[in-house]
Amino acid sequence: MWGIPGAGYAGKMLSMAAKKFGLKCKIFMGAKDIKRQRPNVEAIRKNGATIVPVTTGSQTLVDAVSECMRYWVSNCNVSAMCVGSTVGPNIFIKICAWSTAQISRELIVQLKEEFGKIPRKMKLLNCVGGGSSAMGFWNEFMDTDAEFIGIEAGGPKNSKLHAAPLTNGSKIGILHGAAQYVIQNKEGQIGSTESISAGLDYPGISPLHCFLKDSKRARYTSATDEEALNAHKLVSTLENISPSLEPSHAFAEAIRIAPRLSSSNVIIVNSCGDSLKDKDIIKSRLGDYVR
Repeated sequence: MWGIPGAGYAGKMLSMAAKKFGLKCKIFMGAKDIKRQRPNVEAIRKNGATIVPVTTGSQTLVDAVSECMRYWVSNCNVSAMCVGSTVGPNIFIKICAWSTAQISRELIVQLKEEFGKIPRKMKLLNCVGGGSSAMGFWNEFMDTDAEFIGIEAGGPKNSKLHAAPLTNGSKIGILHGAAQYVIQNKEGQIGSTESISAGLDYPGISPLHCFLKDSKRARYTSATDEEALNAHKLVSTLENISPSLEPSHAFAEAIRIAPRLSSSNVIIVNSCGDSLKDKDIIKSRLGDYVR
């Protein structure tokens, strides 16, 4: 089994499954992400999986996916590749989107418990990198009036680098076997990205999200590193959760739009990760604060 995580979640879950069934497991991960996602890396190794550091290019998710695909193509007769996001060739996108749809099925149960029914005016906010958790969060609401808002990684404030191809008008290109909006230079070469969030630090976006944007079924925006950090601090201080840096981008958008909405609107943010994996980054940027 071979897997590719950015934030490390997919790799951790894959390593657990491999351990359960007695399978060998290798996780391809960018060298930069290995350093900034240390807690998940430690969990992967405790489960007996091998982590393969990818030191080419930006040493992040995009390079890890490329290296894993190269390895799998050379060893596809004795191995299976697992992609933890809705990126890559068609079949991997379908498998991931189908499996993450459980998120929205669980949300329906929670909504009925909370409101007694599915609210009519509802905004579903989700961070978007490759786009797996957002597809899972929105899947069961496609035929409803729910508004979908995807929040990409806007990168550091006042920087030209980001990981938000949909928000910044990137052109269609080919990345990892799929046509999509992708950050690229004038010659069509894949461009550099930057984000405080390892899970969102990807130059492309799932073709599914490209379709949702073009069909105007979903709206996409971005939040900067600083906005995500401020949102993380506010949510962690006021609520009984401590979101990772990925959903902190979505919380930043919720904080931005909430004051303009009426009390009949319902905003739901998918807090799709815990801050434990980002504790070193958060401490270096925010220091110690009371949760």
